[in-house]
Amino acid sequence: MIALLLLVAAIGRANTAVPELVTDRPDQTESSETVRPGFIQFEFGWTHSEDDEGLDATSDSLPETLIRLGVTNDLELRFGFDGYVWEDTDGVGTDEGAGDTEIGVKWKLWEETGRRPQAAILAGTSLPTGQARISSERFDPSIRLACSHTLTETMSLGYNLVGLWTTEEDERGDRDTTAFLAYSIVLGIALSEQVGTFVEFFGDAPTHSGKPANSFDAGLTYLLANNLQLDLLGGVGLSEAADDWFIGAGVAWRLPR
Repeated sequence: MIALLLLVAAIGRANTAVPELVTDRPDQTESSETVRPGFIQFEFGWTHSEDDEGLDATSDSLPETLIRLGVTNDLELRFGFDGYVWEDTDGVGTDEGAGDTEIGVKWKLWEETGRRPQAAILAGTSLPTGQARISSERFDPSIRLACSHTLTETMSLGYNLVGLWTTEEDERGDRDTTAFLAYSIVLGIALSEQVGTFVEFFGDAPTHSGKPANSFDAGLTYLLANNLQLDLLGGVGLSEAADDWFIGAGVAWRLPR
């Protein structure tokens, strides 16, 4: 891994222009922008959620990790980690341990032109590397179309359409893999050169039987430097299958400066 990081950094060392820092956190909508070649972007976060459907349940994960490596102007490699996960359910007990990892790519299809949005395809799969009862214990793939529009100098609109597979343990202790269609739309507003805010609707629905899980969230980002950003978010569930509420925070850091 270290050799790969050094190789990617060397590819773009001659490119002295510092691009805008565009992250894939804290919202659920992935950006359609890729990391430039020669840059490595680290995105870390913490999420706490609570749900009282049936049994009261809480969950924390830290540090949720995404590493993005720029390969070409239109392609990046992606390495993810769900973080260390604590899950507590009243009457059932507590499960904790390292979550799964994932690998993937993002390929920018084209730039924004007129009414045509900027678009990118993201494809990847989880790796069953987590601890028992935290890991899905299977390879769960996903493919995502990410689009974005510039509305004004201070406003932008992003939206995603996702096909994904999720493996969970049922009441009998068996592992079942379910296909979902996920969706999201986010409005981003720049309040200043350093501060941004967003509001977002997102959710998913199983392709066969089951209820959709829809949520709303909002958050803030603060650009400390051209390579360092902090973020904060909070949201609520809009349907029975979604978590009742959740909060989170994180940081994005890009190398080189």
